[in-house]
Amino acid sequence: MKKDKKLDFIFIKSEKKRQNRKAIVGLHGWRGNKSSFLPMAKNSAFLEFDWYLPEAPYLVDNDNNQRSWSYEIEEGVWETENISNLLNDFFDFEVFKNYDSKNVYVIGFSQGALVCYEFICKLNKSIGAIFPISGFMREESTEINQEQKNTPIIIGHGLKDNIVSSERSKEAYKRLKKQGAKVELLLYEAQHRISIEMIKKILEIIKN
Repeated sequence: MKKDKKLDFIFIKSEKKRQNRKAIVGLHGWRGNKSSFLPMAKNSAFLEFDWYLPEAPYLVDNDNNQRSWSYEIEEGVWETENISNLLNDFFDFEVFKNYDSKNVYVIGFSQGALVCYEFICKLNKSIGAIFPISGFMREESTEINQEQKNTPIIIGHGLKDNIVSSERSKEAYKRLKKQGAKVELLLYEAQHRISIEMIKKILEIIKN
């Protein structure tokens, strides 16, 4: 598997002026790409924020428009080292270079939520908030960095999700709560998507 030297991404700068600029990082799901969060980024409710839309480095079925944040090296063993290095460089040399870390908010959908649990929760800089949506925590041993203990982690999941069961988010919530994380679980009547209820919660946290 080819290892990329850096993540490709879309950057959208808000035309609205504000003293403390805030940036949202949108991590797409499996078979998604850097355009997956564009509808949300272009929603009028989010136009006052800047957006980073990184693209996962690995192709699914050799299709350039379908991406994955990891791949199975062998049965039950998934690649994590390369993507961890790519994400570290992306945040250190792009995002945190341009924004105060506490003005950075990360939304992860489906497999992107997994990235939130396995990487974003381990960042050594406190950020504004983390929103894992319709995802799951793969490693029971996932430990949150002390710097993120006071970072709001708002987990969202649809009760009618037939792709990733909402039970997976309940499990993640319990594991993070046990570690003393500032975590909240929002369940709603929806399938595998980001609901209106979740969007309202995201805006409430970011605009606070």
